[in-house]
Amino acid sequence: MFTGIIAELGKVESFSKKGDTARLVVGCGDVGASLKTGDSVAVNGVCLSLTGRDGGLMFDVVGNTLLKTNLKRLRPGDAVNLEGPLKMGDNVSGHMVSGHVDRERRVKSNRKTPEGWTLEINVLAEDRKYLVPRGSVAVDGVSLTVGRLTGDALKIFLIPHTIENTTLKLKKTGDYVNLEFDIMAKYAVKEHRKAAITEDVLREKGFI
Repeated sequence: MFTGIIAELGKVESFSKKGDTARLVVGCGDVGASLKTGDSVAVNGVCLSLTGRDGGLMFDVVGNTLLKTNLKRLRPGDAVNLEGPLKMGDNVSGHMVSGHVDRERRVKSNRKTPEGWTLEINVLAEDRKYLVPRGSVAVDGVSLTVGRLTGDALKIFLIPHTIENTTLKLKKTGDYVNLEFDIMAKYAVKEHRKAAITEDVLREKGFI
């Protein structure tokens, strides 16, 4: 588990595909100091297991992860958001993030507006049930607050600290970001679906 509070920016040292999988090596500073093989690390919000060290932190990325996330788009020299695993007793300053990305979505705009620095991300109708104003969402592993839902876009207002300390400042129109919806929202949707087909609800609605 993670909190969505980025510890540092890493640098992609190498990214090599082999069939449906890939090997990713990321250079970093303090984040890697206490990690051992098998530990979890969030890279752009994707939970990966450390498999070794070879000029940086080494990860093996499976095909399903490549398919669902923007890791497949990485190139040497790219910056990535890094967060180490949550430890018992750590402060949860963001929100609970699993590192299991739900969607890869495109940036609509990322700019300064009269309302402040605004990041807009295109979302589909299927995404909206997990998003509510002032709710939580992780974007490339960064814990953020949903500012507004407008038409086909999720609008987020970024504070200076987030702009300065994450890769979000580098995102341009057309770039892809990883979205992980709040786990509580996903459970709420699941329970609502279950409730919608119970015998009591069917009776209440006059179907039986």
